[in-house]
Amino acid sequence: MNIRIYEREYMKTNKLRLIVFLLMFSLVAVACGGDTADDAAEAPEATEAPQETLAAPATTAPPPEVIVVWAEEKVANALDPLVGAYEAAAGVDVEVVVYDFGAIRTDVQTAGPAGEGPDVFLGAHDWVGELAANGVVSPLDLGSVASDLFDVGVTAFSYGGEVYGFPYATEAIAMYYNADLVDSVPTTWEDAKAACDAAGTELCVGAPGGGGGGDAYHNHPFVASAGGYVFASEGGFDASDVGLDNAGAIASAEFLDGLVKNGTVASTDYGGSMTAFQEGRSLFWMTGPWARGDASAVNYGVGLIPQFDGNAATPFVGVRGAMVSSFSNKQVLAQSFILDFFATVEVQQAMYESDPRLPATKSLFAVVEAADPIAAVFAASAANGIPMPNIPEMGSVWGPFGDALLIIRDQNYGTNDETGVTVSNATDAMKLAAEQIRNAIAGG
Repeated sequence: MNIRIYEREYMKTNKLRLIVFLLMFSLVAVACGGDTADDAAEAPEATEAPQETLAAPATTAPPPEVIVVWAEEKVANALDPLVGAYEAAAGVDVEVVVYDFGAIRTDVQTAGPAGEGPDVFLGAHDWVGELAANGVVSPLDLGSVASDLFDVGVTAFSYGGEVYGFPYATEAIAMYYNADLVDSVPTTWEDAKAACDAAGTELCVGAPGGGGGGDAYHNHPFVASAGGYVFASEGGFDASDVGLDNAGAIASAEFLDGLVKNGTVASTDYGGSMTAFQEGRSLFWMTGPWARGDASAVNYGVGLIPQFDGNAATPFVGVRGAMVSSFSNKQVLAQSFILDFFATVEVQQAMYESDPRLPATKSLFAVVEAADPIAAVFAASAANGIPMPNIPEMGSVWGPFGDALLIIRDQNYGTNDETGVTVSNATDAMKLAAEQIRNAIAGG
């Protein structure tokens, strides 16, 4: 794809050089020619030029339009062998730029206004509120493809009455287990601890969000499974109603504190929890379907996260999708790329094979579910969860929420030397997080 683009530039440059050369040559010829009467008399009689020299130069078709797509490496690898057929059929060139996923959200907002951004970019649904509010992403008319999409995906990419992306994958965490040491994930946390004691592993549950690395995403079930919430979500997320310090959230946080104290939940960050599971030092690992390749270092299975006082664990549900930059001057082509190529079952299946997240399309999910029982477990976990809020105010949540959970996970209670704030227990941690979020949203 890139080679063709470079070849066109090379041909344009050579053509320009040829024109300049001919112009210079003609100027030299005129300069060397005489303009006196004698010269005119001595000039031979003009003869009719051959017909072919009078014919207009042949015209060439303009080069194809180029659609620039920003995508992470796994997505780019899936698209690479398939995009050629679309290019030929649509008469366009597609340049897929491998981009760090974490940088797309920020860079698309600066590169677009500078005329250097993509036409299409792939990202997470919880970016939508910020991008739409900043005029960075265009509404997308899903048309006939909407009927093949799960509602959670369409809802996740909806904001202010518009849909801003085509959802291609959903994801929610569940519980991996070492199948050589235990038959399944127990229903309760008490039974999970008993299974770990029986297996004799060094650690019990590896869950990212400790060991110095706060992680609100992975720890959401420890706060929201008994009535806690980030924002109230009746008819859309309400940033004025923060529920991280309500009775359900505090009860769940105190329960987490107990799980840490009795050794059920280990104080590990993502890398530490992964390594412990791979090395057989932990019996369980809480994370998502993207980690299946990493988990395969052992004989693993996947089950639902244990319940909280009889309530199903409530993970955050993330949805990924393809969006059109509002700064693109190829809006129709960009939407066609998404709806006529990217949304096809063939492309969606290639995406799944490259990065096995749950499909957001019903047609592909039916195929995957029948062939992959583990995918069905992740789907069941997602069914118990809620989409991450996609409103811009969510940007004020991750830091305070993650910090509060890190205090609990690392048991780092006490007085902060920099702020002078004392956090004596899990209740204090959640109340502090809720206060910080409210102040940030209010501009305080």
